[in-house]
Amino acid sequence: MKKIFCFTLLILLITTTVYFADSITKPFVTVAPSGSYFEINGKPLILDGYNEQIVSSNLIGLWTSTKFARALEFAGILNETPEQVDEYFKELHDNGVNVLRIFFEFAQDPSDFSLFENPLGTVNESVVEVWNQIFALAKKYDIYLMIEPYDPYDMVIPSTNWQASPFNVVNGGPLRSLDGFLTNQVVIKDTEFRFKFMIDHWGDSSHILAWEVNNEIDLWYGSNNDPAIKSYIKTISDFIINYEDEKFGHHHLITVSTGASTPAGALADVVYDNDHLDFLTTHLYPPDVANPTSTVEPALTASESVLYNLAHLNYSKPYFDSEWGPIDHAELPIQFDSQYYHNVCWAEFASGAAGIGLRWIFRNSLPKEFLQTNKAFSEIVNAPGINWLNFKPLSAATEVELPEQFQKLVIPFSCGNGDARIIWLLKDTQNPEIKNANFQNIDLKVSRFKDGTYTVQFWNTYTGEMINSLNTKTIDGILSFAVNLSKMNDVAIKIFQVTNQNN
Repeated sequence: MKKIFCFTLLILLITTTVYFADSITKPFVTVAPSGSYFEINGKPLILDGYNEQIVSSNLIGLWTSTKFARALEFAGILNETPEQVDEYFKELHDNGVNVLRIFFEFAQDPSDFSLFENPLGTVNESVVEVWNQIFALAKKYDIYLMIEPYDPYDMVIPSTNWQASPFNVVNGGPLRSLDGFLTNQVVIKDTEFRFKFMIDHWGDSSHILAWEVNNEIDLWYGSNNDPAIKSYIKTISDFIINYEDEKFGHHHLITVSTGASTPAGALADVVYDNDHLDFLTTHLYPPDVANPTSTVEPALTASESVLYNLAHLNYSKPYFDSEWGPIDHAELPIQFDSQYYHNVCWAEFASGAAGIGLRWIFRNSLPKEFLQTNKAFSEIVNAPGINWLNFKPLSAATEVELPEQFQKLVIPFSCGNGDARIIWLLKDTQNPEIKNANFQNIDLKVSRFKDGTYTVQFWNTYTGEMINSLNTKTIDGILSFAVNLSKMNDVAIKIFQVTNQNN
């Protein structure tokens, strides 16, 4: 009897050990030691990606095996195959893209084929099939997912969507409008149900960047509801952490997005100093970004937004813009749009964001020019030099001194600390005097460095190729070197101590 008991106990111990070892050996994305970037299994994860939708032209092929396939094909919507979606993910991976932000459902179609539930509590297995494929592709191509449970914009715009919504009281739902969404107990239980479902099906995946508890939480659920926002974030965050910790022994990162690009007032009090959020994202749609007329002003606005948010976070957490683009002028000429995209991406990163902002999918497919920017960015940030795990991207543009004749012609964007720096120099193409200037030799002085010898690398932001590299010593904490911008509109500069060669 004693032998049987001991054998049974041994089997239980082995089973328990294997279960927890299997969970713990799957690393989750965490915040890097600097508190400013992300890491996975000890390696930096500098964000480079886009938004997507489960019914976009890029992902619609995943519906081929669902019960809605025939109807979608008849409607002329299902015009892609799963193989083409696989090729799309491969293309993203090959060009350095490592993150996609995706709504768990798509609420725009009143026929409800892309809703997760209708009525509430009745799961749409076709959506589950699509997500099974998304997670398989994310793992195959090493792409990390940020997922939100709801699609509030499409719930109510146009109004016919709300009339058909399972949350509408006329359809057996709990709400007459979205105003009570954040406080309604039926909705809160449904939110917990959705996250529990996602965690049970895919929560052990290493390829989840974060759970986003809600999208644009300040826009869609009534006004003057900051206490409700705070309570909702705490309730859902606590649920996720408790459930995942119990299930896996650790949990994924948690965030929220705001429609306000620079939260202020009571909203700022809620989102900036919030222990229930691991990082913050906002959306960037001010006028010169939503309807751009130049490629320079949007970059300046993007930089200002990043600096504002990081300052209000006191540089204590990662920040990035998780949605932006020409929302009021979606069909921009490709040459203009690609330059606009390139400039906003680099302005955000060089100002201290945890990666490039995740543009919304205003085009049916990604232009090759966009992907070139992604690939070049990936090549530059992943090249040895700066230790991103410990890099602190403090505001540093004011420490880049340009000669007087270039101060109105070249715009410096910069972030870093005393032993490493990122600088992005952009020509102000709006200034007519730029045609008469000679950019062959721009003498820079960059201050606030620790004493020592530094490597200065100059990078082409369109090709991802290093143009030049030199070593130079500080004099009174200042590095001096020359930049040649005669044949380029911009250049990225990486600076790091010669002894600091770890990526």
